[in-house]
Amino acid sequence: MLAGNKEEGISEPPFVYCVRFVRQESYCTPAILLFEMNRNNTEEEVAQRDYTDKLWMDSAEVDARPFLHYLQYLTYGGLGERDKQLHVMEVLEAYIDIRNQLNLYHLETSLNLLGHCYEMEGDYAGALRYYEWSLRCRRTNNAANWHVLRIMRLISG
Repeated sequence: MLAGNKEEGISEPPFVYCVRFVRQESYCTPAILLFEMNRNNTEEEVAQRDYTDKLWMDSAEVDARPFLHYLQYLTYGGLGERDKQLHVMEVLEAYIDIRNQLNLYHLETSLNLLGHCYEMEGDYAGALRYYEWSLRCRRTNNAANWHVLRIMRLISG
């Protein structure tokens, strides 16, 4: 949307805040976000959900800008553009900086995406650092619980 392309008195932001994938879209959802659709570890966690939680727990929601950077990381990796891939990972990491946390609606999911980038880099300690940060934001019903278990199996196996 161009700044001059709006009706008088109507002010809409020229961007999307969040991206949402529902179960019916799982065939085109990045694999790491499928964990977000199955974020509970126990029946006890499911029982803790209130009505609002139940509405969004079966979907995957992520802030648009961190998701864009994550997709760029995947794309540059697929294209063999290693310098650009590493650069966009740094951009993602910088975006999640303390100054932008107020602008993030799904901080834990953004941290999980960054953790996955570190995981793909083979830096399991870095991945664990971001997954644990994600768990500090939201302890239950967080896909980071699954990610930590996966990393621990990789490290010990």
